[in-house]
Amino acid sequence: MKRTFVIFGLLLSSAMFALAQEDTINTLVVEANQEAELAYNKGISLMEQKNYQDAVAQFEEAIKYNASFRQAYVNLGSAKSAMKDYDGAIATFDKALDLDSTQSQVWFSRGMANYNKNSYSASYQDFLMAMQYGFKTAEVYYYAGVDLFFLKEYEKAISSYTEAIKVDGSYAFAYNDRGSCYRMLEKYDEAIKDYEQAITYDPQLANSYDNLGSALSKKGDLQAAIKNFNLAIAKKPDFYAAYNNRGEAYFQQGDVKAAYNDFKKAVELNKQYALAYNNMGIVLANQKRYEDALKMFDNAIKINPQFGMAYYHRAAAQEMLRQFEESCMSLVKAREYGVNVPASYTAGCN
Repeated sequence: MKRTFVIFGLLLSSAMFALAQEDTINTLVVEANQEAELAYNKGISLMEQKNYQDAVAQFEEAIKYNASFRQAYVNLGSAKSAMKDYDGAIATFDKALDLDSTQSQVWFSRGMANYNKNSYSASYQDFLMAMQYGFKTAEVYYYAGVDLFFLKEYEKAISSYTEAIKVDGSYAFAYNDRGSCYRMLEKYDEAIKDYEQAITYDPQLANSYDNLGSALSKKGDLQAAIKNFNLAIAKKPDFYAAYNNRGEAYFQQGDVKAAYNDFKKAVELNKQYALAYNNMGIVLANQKRYEDALKMFDNAIKINPQFGMAYYHRAAAQEMLRQFEESCMSLVKAREYGVNVPASYTAGCN
């Protein structure tokens, strides 16, 4: 194949922190069937003890005696959510909503179950229904924003996070995640302001220091970025993404040894962290240690077979080793997985 000049580059990771949400236990007792009430109350007591499996059995017993026991369905759904049986929880919340579709908090709980199973579109629609029926807490706006973030609707997510902040002006997670939306839109000044606000309201939020460091790196303020990565690591010593991000900043500064050590530390903390293997390979390739670099790129690809940039960097190392056919096929893979490789580079590949 024709020889090409391929530049070794760096990737930047982005982190987002999400808040965990617990469903509220409702202790309402209806005046229908006494046996249903007794089973229901036992279920509530077991929920308070976090004995969710036995609570499920009691709520199901209550429903057996009273098929219209709406609150038993609600708490049965909450218990199933606590057990991470999200499909079961959703089906149970559906039954509660069949009895009364205006239960705003049940829509929220159903949204959380969908959120926890990564069904972001369904979760967002549930949160909209919760809002429609009057459930307008900071949390529902926040989680709606998280759904929109994952759906890559960043402008709409910013609006939702802003509503969360209107309800609770000290909501650190909302500031952090709104900052991540701004960062995805390359509005780094706005991102920096939001990350700083998040840190103001929660100085222990390691992710916000890491995110602030990444935004500052994008602005070219590497010294300030490294300072914030240091703070992120101080708050959370096993924060492998922060080590990787600090390594990238060191690499941009020309401190190759410090960069490599940080990438290596990230891999030690998370042996499945493909990005750090890729970055180790970049450092080794820049030191002309192409055989060693190939091993790192191969590790990254083994972990993530769709890692386009790892194929791209592997192609560059293979080319330097005069492995032209292998390099050509790596470029084909890089292009397949989203890297902008000119068609002329792969025209002669077999």
